[in-house]
Amino acid sequence: MKNIKTRYYLEPKAKNVNDRTKPELIMAEISYGYLGKNSQGKKRHTPARYSLQESILPVKFGKMETNFKFDETIFKKASTNNSTIKTKMLQFEGALNEISIEYVSKKEIPTPKELSSKLASKLRTEVVAMPKIGILDYMYAKISKEKLNSGKSMKKSKRLSTIKPYTSVSHLIENYQIATNEKLMFEEFNDTKYWHFWDVLDDILKDKIKVVNPNQKRKQRKQDYGYLVVSIRKYQKVMLSTLKEAAKEGFKIPLDVHDTNLILEDVEASKDFYVETDLIKKIIEADVALDEKLQMAKDYFIIASLTGMRYESMEDAQRMEMQNCNDAKYNFNYIHSIHNKTTTQVYIPYLKPVQEIIDRNGKFPKVSTNSEINKYLKLLFKHLGLNRLENVTKVTYRSGTILTKEPMCDLISTHDCKGTFYSNLYALNLPETVISNITHPDRKPKNAMARVYNKTNMLTKTKLFVDEILKIKSEVYTF
Repeated sequence: MKNIKTRYYLEPKAKNVNDRTKPELIMAEISYGYLGKNSQGKKRHTPARYSLQESILPVKFGKMETNFKFDETIFKKASTNNSTIKTKMLQFEGALNEISIEYVSKKEIPTPKELSSKLASKLRTEVVAMPKIGILDYMYAKISKEKLNSGKSMKKSKRLSTIKPYTSVSHLIENYQIATNEKLMFEEFNDTKYWHFWDVLDDILKDKIKVVNPNQKRKQRKQDYGYLVVSIRKYQKVMLSTLKEAAKEGFKIPLDVHDTNLILEDVEASKDFYVETDLIKKIIEADVALDEKLQMAKDYFIIASLTGMRYESMEDAQRMEMQNCNDAKYNFNYIHSIHNKTTTQVYIPYLKPVQEIIDRNGKFPKVSTNSEINKYLKLLFKHLGLNRLENVTKVTYRSGTILTKEPMCDLISTHDCKGTFYSNLYALNLPETVISNITHPDRKPKNAMARVYNKTNMLTKTKLFVDEILKIKSEVYTF
């Protein structure tokens, strides 16, 4: 430990500086030359943080114009009535000095987590030793925090749909721990343990290992061939993302969490089909109004296949207002679709079948959960006899490649709508660039002026799309 610098700061209870009128927790940030790794694996100086477990009014800590940055003069005036805080600061600085001497003599540098733990054991008499936190406990805490922040206007807040994969991986860890009767700990999670984790889970799915998990409401459906590579890859990304965050916080993990070989190689899509225009016409003409689930699936499929929207965008569309372009040459309705997954945005025009659904409902129709929509789509396709056999290639984790033929009604999912949109328009000879302007738009600009220009540019691209649609003869892709 060298060149130790301590900075006191407050944990704000309000975003607006004028609203910070209640006592706030005093924190200490300790910079001491520790080099950690960021999410990209690059080295960066990482400080330790410690709570003094004392609160103070911001106006007694610093000036409003400096966002209540610690001001020694202001604090001294207030400390006559806050002697307890001053004492805690002196105790903290003394303990930090003792710990630094201890590590210097051992020629070691503690992680931020270790340093905070050392300070806690010295200063807080109620803390005898910081308990070791298992990977599952850490993930539980992360999920709870993310759910609490979901929907807030915070830079790093996640949507519930983004949090869901973390919940899935937490269930996988539960299954592993039940199967092995072993708690996964950060300090023991090395390369061997990492791959053993996936092997055990694969055996559980194959039903070679029996597991009853009380936290999983739905019983896991078994597969003779185990996990597909695409599924394992998705879970591996979530697991490694969690481990990277833990390592950043100071947890010691033997596994090299930045090793790209820890994620299985990408493979081609297991199914390769789209729903042709004549089948979409059949779905449009089908009367399923008496069945709520079939009607929901029908509306979803028509809109998603005629706009190219992913499930997340369809879900967002329920809260978006329909807009209108009406000038000398054009008159069409459209939606401003923002794609959080790719941080892109686009104006998507409503084709005639989509507009008819909007008009019938008086608004954008209700979109259920992704899993429910997928289930309803299968029911709809089965009801309409859309059961043509399609080629399926399943690249498994440990059982090789399996080639099968399966009915379209068993394969259809929300994931197929965007491909259907692109493939049908390509078959109708629309230029690829025009289609891509809708399906793969440019990234959302950060600069204010660029955003204004981008909206103009987006509308121009949408008009080009409308021009091309007007050139073709189609009963489905029409205005």
